[in-house]
Amino acid sequence: MVSSKGGNVEVDVIERDDKHVKLLLKNVPLAIVNAIRRAALEEVPTMAIDYVIFRTNTTVLHDEIIAHRLAMIPLNSEEALRKYRAPEECSDGEEALYKEGCYATLYLEAETGDNEVKTIYSKDLKPIDDPYVKPVYDNIPIIVMGPNQRITLEAKARLGRGKEHIKWSPATISVSTYVPRIIIDRKRCTNCGECTKVCPRGALKIEKGELIANEKLCILCRQCIKACPYDALSLEWHNNMYYLVIESSGALKPETIVVESVKEVIKKIDELLSKLEELRKSRR
Repeated sequence: MVSSKGGNVEVDVIERDDKHVKLLLKNVPLAIVNAIRRAALEEVPTMAIDYVIFRTNTTVLHDEIIAHRLAMIPLNSEEALRKYRAPEECSDGEEALYKEGCYATLYLEAETGDNEVKTIYSKDLKPIDDPYVKPVYDNIPIIVMGPNQRITLEAKARLGRGKEHIKWSPATISVSTYVPRIIIDRKRCTNCGECTKVCPRGALKIEKGELIANEKLCILCRQCIKACPYDALSLEWHNNMYYLVIESSGALKPETIVVESVKEVIKKIDELLSKLEELRKSRR
C-alpha cells in the first residue's frame, strides 16, 4: 500500500496493475471524488480514429460499418497527450485534417485470393507518420474477407474527449464507492454463520468459532443483515473516505487517467473562479 499525504488529504493505492487502479481517498468530499470519476470518463483526452478515407473496398461490409469498427479500437495515447493539439483545436470538421499537429495517420491494406478467407485484425492497422499511435491490442477483429476481395484505406486519428463520443473515453470503468463499516453486536451474535452463507464476497467468515469481518471485501449489499436471525449485524460507512476504481481501455495507463482527471477538475474550478471574478468586477 502506497500513501501520499498533502495537507489533510490522504491517498492510498489499494490495488494496481497495468489496466486498473483502486484508490482509497481520505478527507476528500464526495463531490470532488465524483468529479474526478466523471472526468475520467468524459474529460481526459485520448486518440481515436475520426476520419477514414477508403481507396478500395470490395468486401461485404459498407464503408460506414468498417469506419465505426476502426473508431472503437483503442489507440496508444500516452505520448499523444504531449504531442498533439487539444481536441478543441481539431474538432472543426474536415478543415482540421490540414492543421499541423491535429491528426496521426494509419493505413490498412489487405486482399484475398481464390478460395481464400481471411480475418483482418487490429494488428493489420499500421501507423504511417507516428509509430506511437497504434492499436493497443493486436487481436481485435475488424472484418472477415471472402475470396477475391480487397480493401485499402487511410485512417485519421485525433485527440478527443469522451463527452464528444465514447470512443475517446480512456476508462471502461470509473466508479466511486463508500468505505464500509461492519458492526457486530457480540451480545446478540451467536456465531451461527448464516450471514457467511449469503455474503457474495466472503467479507464474513467464522474463524475459531467466532464471526470475523473483512471490511475491505464488503460491497454494502446488506444480504448479511437480511440473513441474520438475531439482528446482530449493522452496516455503516466512513465519512469522507471513498474508494475510487478506474479501469483503463489500454489507451492510457490507469495512473495517467487519475492524474489527468484531477488536472481537468482543477482546470474547471479555475475557469469557474475566473468567471466569478469577472462577474464581481462587472458589478462594482
